[in-house]
Amino acid sequence: MATRRLQFDEVGKNRCVAEMNEEGVAVEEVTRCNIGMQQVDTPGCNFVYQGIQGNGSSERSTEGNRTPQACCQTEGQEGRSITLFSPPETVDPSVIVTPDEEHKYSHKENLDQALIPKVGMCFKTEDEAHKFYCTYAERAGFQPKKANKTDYTRYLRCNNYGIGKYYKGNEAKRVRGKTTKKTSCLAFIKLKFRCDKENSEEFAEITDVRLNHNHVLLPKPTETKQMRAHKYKNPLLLEYVDDLQSNDVPNHSIRNILRDMHGGEENIAMTDRDLENRKTANMRAEHANDVNKLLEFFKDCELENPQFRWEAKVDLNGCIHSIFWSHASMQGEYVDFGDAMSFDTTYKTNVYDKPLAMFVGSDHHLHNTVFGCALLGDETTETFEWVFRAFKKCMGKNRTRCILTDQDSAMEAAIKKEFLGITHKICRWHVVNKLSANLNELYSMYEKEDFKEKFNSVLNHPLTQGEFEEAWKELITEFNLEKNSALQSLYDQRSRYIPAYFKGEYCGRMASTQRSESTNFIMKKCFVGKKTALHRFAKQVLNFVHTRKMKESAETYQGTSKTLTKSKWEFEIQMGRIYTRNVFKDFEKKVVDCTAYKIEDNTEAGRNCYLVCHTNKTAKITWGQHKFKVRADKEKGDFSCECREWEHTGLFCVHLLRTFIHIQVDKIPVKYIFKRYTKFARNELAFSREDKLLTGADGNTTSYRTKLLLTKSTKVVQAGTMSNAAFQRAIEVMDSLFNEIKDVPHDIGPNSNATGRNTTGQETFRQDDRERGGQHDVRGHEEGTQGSRQTNNALGTVIDICHDHVDRVSAEGVGKGRWDGRENRESSVQNTIGAHNVGVTQETGISMDRPPQAKTKGRCKTSSEKNKVTLGAQGEKKGNRRCSVCHLYSTHNSVTCPTLEKNKDRLEAKKNKKRGRPAGANNKKNKSDHGNDRNMQEERPMERRRQLEDRSYIEKHRNSDDDDEYVDDENVDEADLV
Repeated sequence: MATRRLQFDEVGKNRCVAEMNEEGVAVEEVTRCNIGMQQVDTPGCNFVYQGIQGNGSSERSTEGNRTPQACCQTEGQEGRSITLFSPPETVDPSVIVTPDEEHKYSHKENLDQALIPKVGMCFKTEDEAHKFYCTYAERAGFQPKKANKTDYTRYLRCNNYGIGKYYKGNEAKRVRGKTTKKTSCLAFIKLKFRCDKENSEEFAEITDVRLNHNHVLLPKPTETKQMRAHKYKNPLLLEYVDDLQSNDVPNHSIRNILRDMHGGEENIAMTDRDLENRKTANMRAEHANDVNKLLEFFKDCELENPQFRWEAKVDLNGCIHSIFWSHASMQGEYVDFGDAMSFDTTYKTNVYDKPLAMFVGSDHHLHNTVFGCALLGDETTETFEWVFRAFKKCMGKNRTRCILTDQDSAMEAAIKKEFLGITHKICRWHVVNKLSANLNELYSMYEKEDFKEKFNSVLNHPLTQGEFEEAWKELITEFNLEKNSALQSLYDQRSRYIPAYFKGEYCGRMASTQRSESTNFIMKKCFVGKKTALHRFAKQVLNFVHTRKMKESAETYQGTSKTLTKSKWEFEIQMGRIYTRNVFKDFEKKVVDCTAYKIEDNTEAGRNCYLVCHTNKTAKITWGQHKFKVRADKEKGDFSCECREWEHTGLFCVHLLRTFIHIQVDKIPVKYIFKRYTKFARNELAFSREDKLLTGADGNTTSYRTKLLLTKSTKVVQAGTMSNAAFQRAIEVMDSLFNEIKDVPHDIGPNSNATGRNTTGQETFRQDDRERGGQHDVRGHEEGTQGSRQTNNALGTVIDICHDHVDRVSAEGVGKGRWDGRENRESSVQNTIGAHNVGVTQETGISMDRPPQAKTKGRCKTSSEKNKVTLGAQGEKKGNRRCSVCHLYSTHNSVTCPTLEKNKDRLEAKKNKKRGRPAGANNKKNKSDHGNDRNMQEERPMERRRQLEDRSYIEKHRNSDDDDEYVDDENVDEADLV
């Protein structure tokens, strides 16, 4: 018999092709077969159907349908078996049968008899009996619950007991597809409380048992842990999960950690939904009473270090509008490095949308350092002025010589008013970025002429104002851009951002707000988020400050080693010994780069004058100054360069270094070495820089105690995990030890008596600042008033000081709106309605209510703000008129002003009113009634016309159940016409 092979033609049909013999002649003709129709007629081929081998045919099943089954191809037989694929397997017929309501389900037969409840079992307490029944329920596969109880009995039932009713009464209103699991299951055990007459002890006895259920049981461990009663919530494990979630560890990572701890996914007592619910509950608890927690944290900070300063600005309702604070370490940083700083705001750092404003500087390691931070209610000039005043009062003396900000008009106006005489520099990137659309067109238009490269070189490279003017004129003339408005705008603002105009002003190596932006980026990426509460935000700021301190400490430690220099010049060795590592790295690079310059005497300028020029000067920049005049008097120790980089940054330029080599300077005079760049930049202060109390009364720190306790506890853990008896004993002893020591008074932290602080030295420091010209004192420390009153009760001192921390805003000063203040001021007044200063504490004068959402620039309105209920006409209102009642420019007038008593009830009624008719209104008929009652439809307009003629509708529209479409024109409220 010839063997055949299965092939497919283009249309998907099958055909069997005969094998060729040795002479190349086909043994049999080609015959078509159709497997898709389960009909194969191929002579000479062997097929298999349902495991029965046939010769070109198939046997039928009892139902009369052919049921081909797949089989493997076999060789070496008389014929060849062709593989046929059967359809997917169908369900068993018993599955589609309607379940029998009388069918009962019970536990498995192999269940341990000691776990099965029986009548007569006795337990010492009800909880012990409940625990026993829960163990049985977990093995059987259902969820128990405590049910009916009397003085003498208690029922423990299946959780499916009872009838579930939809709370809205109409299943058509159900949104989620989740329905009730109640099946009226009658499985239970009945406990009866008895008393032992001999020992007079009560015990619980099982007097009745029913183990059969009317629903399917789920005994698998992966299924029972979905039930609430079988989720073992270990307090230590939950605390560990809370710590992970509070540090922003994602749930899938927590899941992986728990899996490794428990040895598998099936052993974890928590599901993914449990982790999500736990995180939501923790966040809800964290946001509760947020303001009170913030004030408590500030009190703790004051107790740990009295140098801590904070100040709050509240609205008319007593709620926090803006808040500023600065720790002792921040104030110490300002004393050392406050000569130049950057100020910028960033969003999405807290749940109230308050912009974060940070005063950022650069320390002696060239790292970012923070002087103070604030959360603002808005970004108006008044708010910025308040922040700057609070900052100056906190620091005692203004040491700032230069401040860098973005291109914000409100911020610029506040700086001009509060920081008189300092250099205000605008970040160049912000200025250019506002005109990026216009510049991109020029970049693409003159791409072949390298306009972008030439434009950037004009902004960055000129070293003098004359160079910039000449370079700008040459650029405009070359590309014929005299009428370009974008470039003209950049030229008009040149004195605010071009580096050449600030060469004579000290800026401390700060050319842009990049330090503020990088600090904000680290804060938002690693510490805070858009859902962070206020008190947690303040704590995270302190953690951020300590993180920077640790980085600084590591850099200081690395700088204690001997510094290697690339040359043997004595002034380089001198700077390597004085400068910090990062500063000296920049200095050493310039020493290497200066070798590319040549120097010659400048006889025209006189003695001790030189010309320094680069050896490879380019001809592309025709306006560039290639020779720089340097004056160096080695005998007198006077050095200056035309580029004025030392005056601008406090560091030497390559031209001066090339001159030092030329005249062989051995030592650089002290007057040219800024202390802020050296290893000795720290000043001795009259107050402590430590923000936390880490040392106890015995002189030991928390880290020392922690190290010893961890060593001891680790040994206990290792020994306790080796056996169950050791484990239980360790748990018992550790619980007993914790209960014994938990109430021992602390000697480290804000609640300790030993503060270890110099509380009198800070007044000396402030007085010294005032004598040297700093007239701004810190609130809470004025002399001769309650702020300076001393008391033995530390908490009492804080309470006295807290009153001086609050800056209450007048009606005209409550956060003016986004541009002109109307939107914010209206919201502030509306928030006052019905509040009556509820929750405002007498200690601080601050309301414990939730602060309002900040109205920042560029923020889109939320759906709740768009749907805000107001009085008067509907639609968008310009708000360009002033209310004669509250004297605010807003979207209301004297009739609809929310401060009026008569409008309070109207506003509350509109807030609580639902749109449309109520569900049970008598005048609301169904479609059938409206469709059939044609007479009513015809009479209704006539009745209204008659009412309109005799004005009988005037009183009826208030009391009648009919529509309120018509209103009395004479008695209409004027508020509805606004």
